[in-house]
Amino acid sequence: MHLLNRRHGKAALAAAAAGALALTAACSDGGDDTEGTSADGKIQLTVSTFNTFGYVQAGFEEAYESTHENIDVVFEGDGVGFDAEYRPNLETSLETGSGFGDVVAMDEQATPQLFSNPDYWYDLGAYESRSADYTENTWNLGHTAEGTLVGFGTDIGGMAMCYRSDLFAAAGLPTDREEVAAAWSTWDGFKALAQQYVDADTGTAFLDNGTQIQNVLLSQFAGNGDGEMYVDDDGNLTLDSAAATQSIDLVLELIEMGAVGNYPSWGEEWNAAMAEGGYAVMPCPGWMATAVIEPTSGPDNTGKWDMAAAPGVAGNWGGSFLAVPAAGPHPEEAAELASWLTEPEQQIAVFEAVGNFPSSPAAQADPRVADFTSDYFNGAPVGQILSASIQSFPALKYSYFHPPVKGAVETTINGIVDGSVPAADAKSTIQSAAEEAVALAGEGL
Repeated sequence: MHLLNRRHGKAALAAAAAGALALTAACSDGGDDTEGTSADGKIQLTVSTFNTFGYVQAGFEEAYESTHENIDVVFEGDGVGFDAEYRPNLETSLETGSGFGDVVAMDEQATPQLFSNPDYWYDLGAYESRSADYTENTWNLGHTAEGTLVGFGTDIGGMAMCYRSDLFAAAGLPTDREEVAAAWSTWDGFKALAQQYVDADTGTAFLDNGTQIQNVLLSQFAGNGDGEMYVDDDGNLTLDSAAATQSIDLVLELIEMGAVGNYPSWGEEWNAAMAEGGYAVMPCPGWMATAVIEPTSGPDNTGKWDMAAAPGVAGNWGGSFLAVPAAGPHPEEAAELASWLTEPEQQIAVFEAVGNFPSSPAAQADPRVADFTSDYFNGAPVGQILSASIQSFPALKYSYFHPPVKGAVETTINGIVDGSVPAADAKSTIQSAAEEAVALAGEGL
């Protein structure tokens, strides 16, 4: 994970990002009159994203250009990882004033870091009326600490559990999603089901890894509590918060019982085991189900995966925002595009194209979302399950320091699973790694 800090000068940052995604097509590099203009004289607006935002799949380039004849839209970044590739390059681009898209995407948890310097972002105050499209929490996350609107919410994760019904059957567990949801309606029930799976000795893991489930636990416990997680805005660690303590302790229990697989997220082994049935359960917010599990597992596994409500039901994992760098050549036009891309109707179109769950309540309530069922996930009522998980979920307290500390915690959890970190040293290792992460993170962009 790339951390903003005093030990990394701009030259080092640029070198670190040299092999990452080049956010290039229409960028700011110093005032050329033709900058941001296509060969035919149109204003060229590049939208830089990561993972799968669905804009290409939903046909937004043609749709927007059909009503904006002077605009040429370019989408880039599908399939690029956020932490490892996208964010380091975006941070470097903002610091050097060159290389960013006209509209840039970012993960929800990174907004306190990336919005920490308001000078980098175009003021979207002309769109304050769009507050009606969002919950208070999502709307507030799009503002700087000074209260300036700089980002529009796109999708939100919601929370569910995806499971392999064929592997559950092999282990003698229930396979019907309602029975599964009832069996693990509490986390104690989840542990009991995990133990049954381990005892069945199928040769496969119950869970893919420890970090995925810990993300779910942390956000759920924090959202149903005081919102505190790992660290506050001043860099003071809050690892003794109820959410951090309970989530880490539960994961350690699952590891000890042998229910956690050694398949770190996003790696080749994780992908292969997803397709080959190496593990039976993985948390799946909306973006995980359709944009990750379905294409990675492939058509041969259609109907083998299913989706059920998560233990405890309420919770959210994930979400994204669009923002406009102030130094871009056409920030006003870029802001209009960013607003259009995140309107409820476009959020619905993205959901239909790639499954990213809308952050707009109006879009969530639309029958195209609320009544959606997935053939890939054995006819699961995806819209209902995800919507139910976020109906009354308080705001989480993401601080500027959250991403680096989150990385430190997850690295330790992976180490416990692979044996490089003794389980007895879990808490002390997390503490020291988190302290180092805060020290490195510095004071921001």
